[in-house]
Amino acid sequence: MIKESEKIIILKTAITLRKMLSKNKSYSSKTDGNSDVVNSYDKIAANSNSELTKATVNSAFSGKKRSTMATIVLIIESMGYLMKDFSEIYDKLSEKEISKFRDEVMKK
Repeated sequence: MIKESEKIIILKTAITLRKMLSKNKSYSSKTDGNSDVVNSYDKIAANSNSELTKATVNSAFSGKKRSTMATIVLIIESMGYLMKDFSEIYDKLSEKEISKFRDEVMKK
């Protein structure tokens, strides 16, 4: 059974990854899709230079299951970010954001 503290980490990780992907999607839409910005789960998996699957990427973004640190790093780097970028977003998440996301995840 996953402890509450681990659940919070899983949720915060999913929220952070979603924010990073959203930033890429926003940038991509401003360039009319003419850039090589990684803006989908498929592109993340394809750009990861490993055997990362779309299902594994989806799982990390879902907030329902644990992901390995290696998976998280591969996803972050595949989107063109550094761990520093991830940590800056992760550390700024509010309890309200986590609670709202948790409610959304539980509905599904």
